[in-house]
Amino acid sequence: MFLIFINELAEILFTFGIVVKMFADDVKLYLKIVNNVDWFLQAALNALCKWADLWQLSISVDKCCVLSVGKVDPIVDVSLSGAVLPHVTSCRDLGVTVASDLSFSMHVKTL
Repeated sequence: MFLIFINELAEILFTFGIVVKMFADDVKLYLKIVNNVDWFLQAALNALCKWADLWQLSISVDKCCVLSVGKVDPIVDVSLSGAVLPHVTSCRDLGVTVASDLSFSMHVKTL
């Protein structure tokens, strides 16, 4: 039954140009932001919140963040359920530490 619910979410986010990666109950959203007026990510997060409210699912906002990959500064602030998501230089994803420069040095340090 969970697969039926979660597949609908992927279809909704795809309409905003979002690449969705799912593993169990984790969902990762990816989007190339080209300028500071690019509103697709915020619109997609709003759709995610609306979908979660509809199906009475909670989102762990405290586990969410924005990671900009490459040599660009974070351009936009985005919010999820009214909370502004923090911009980070690295985050842990399924046991692997992912850095904004895509190096594995921080992951190796934590082993």
